[in-house]
Amino acid sequence: MERTNLGVESVPAEIVGNPRVKTLHLGWNNKLNDECLKMASYVCPNLEVLNVTYCSGITKEGILQIICLEISKCRGVNNLELDFELPKLEVLQAEGLAIDDGTLASIGKRCGRLSRLNLEGCLNVTARGVEGVILNCKALKEMTLRWCNNVSLDIVAWMVLSSNLRKITLPCGSVPTANKKDFFLRHGCSVCQG
Repeated sequence: MERTNLGVESVPAEIVGNPRVKTLHLGWNNKLNDECLKMASYVCPNLEVLNVTYCSGITKEGILQIICLEISKCRGVNNLELDFELPKLEVLQAEGLAIDDGTLASIGKRCGRLSRLNLEGCLNVTARGVEGVILNCKALKEMTLRWCNNVSLDIVAWMVLSSNLRKITLPCGSVPTANKKDFFLRHGCSVCQG
């Protein structure tokens, strides 16, 4: 349901729920708002994956307790300050949000089952924030840091040795030596250039 002008027209009064719907792609609907997301949660009570990429009308209050959240480039969600639990969340695609170290600590504390975290283009993220989320998210297997240029290559060895990470995509311009790549692979983690 991408680019369908959701949020522009009124919702029909007679809507029947569908518990079989587990994935909903609502990206690129500029008029989509929190009320529309509440309606989606009513209509799809077993929703696990929600893609609201480029939906500038939603805010953090509209985020549901789901398994996979793609919230990349949503201008209405400035810093994703989580003051509520997301116990089921396993995948967070947060490209281009103004996430900072405090937000990463909050994500780590409130999203205990998180296994994949994409922070591509989150320019305010530093090594301190990465440490915070890794210490709190023991299930984390994959992290993307492309364009997070405030995160240096120095932290990668600590990330590999202190977690269960299996794949790390480094910030652009970070190039580990062949020996370091081999070392990381021996510890079960593939380290890719951004």
